[in-house]
Amino acid sequence: MSGNNKIISPGIGALVLVVGVFFVSWASILIRLAESTPTTIAFFRMFFSSLMVLLAVPFYRGEWFEKRADLWISTLSGIFLGLHFYTWIASLKFTSISSSVVLVTTQPVFVAILGYIFLKEKIGGSGFAAVIMAIIGSYLIARGDFAVDAAHLKGDILAIAGALTAAAYLFIGRFVRPRVNLIPYVLIVYSVASVVILILGLFTGTFRAPAVKIDYLLFFLLALGPTILGHNLYNFALRHLPAFPVAMSIIGEPVLATIWGIIFLAENPIFTTIIGGVIIILAVVMVLVRLKTGQEIRA
Repeated sequence: MSGNNKIISPGIGALVLVVGVFFVSWASILIRLAESTPTTIAFFRMFFSSLMVLLAVPFYRGEWFEKRADLWISTLSGIFLGLHFYTWIASLKFTSISSSVVLVTTQPVFVAILGYIFLKEKIGGSGFAAVIMAIIGSYLIARGDFAVDAAHLKGDILAIAGALTAAAYLFIGRFVRPRVNLIPYVLIVYSVASVVILILGLFTGTFRAPAVKIDYLLFFLLALGPTILGHNLYNFALRHLPAFPVAMSIIGEPVLATIWGIIFLAENPIFTTIIGGVIIILAVVMVLVRLKTGQEIRA
């Protein structure tokens, strides 16, 4: 096991993170291009991701779940991942790409809050300031979006819900990832997320057959790029790199996603989104710096 946790060279580590951020940043563009309902998009993204991981199972020779508790923790993590995609993908149908992706990036701030509530981990002065900054940044984005279109506010709220559920997914997953290898973990998590999204979609009547056939290609690309080549590279990096640079790399996603939105969808962020986004990114940096110094949540 020690060999799997070996620190790789800085150059290779940087390349892994750059490639991972690049693929993840395309998620919002592919989602916006799809004509299906958000629930349908979320389900097929996770369903196709599960199938891709399943194809790797015959070649997997590692251990599975040694403890039943690890299986249940992974299942709970998958439930929150399903809720994350259910809310965040829906947000992209109401608000701008820049607002949605910046707001969902507040997840490290929520992780710090969860650590304080459930584990009594100290936030400290800078951590408290980061929470306040995240609130101010979110308010500026929401206020600006509401002035443009009242429907945008619904998207902003859904994006924040996506950040909170993503934080819960990461917070729970950190207890089991050191003991469970990548293949068994993501297979359970992605499969459970698929089931959760499908149940929610059937219950709310928001799951429908894809609107057009081309959407199936977009679902496949969502699974292959942002999930398998994006998030899985993050998971790989967490086993071979210090947690701090991996965590810091998430800041690249809203920047690149906003650039793709400007280039391919002519979607320019408004001034309040830029200001609020900068404040939120600074808040995330403050939280992650505390992670590095060991004063905050342990990786």
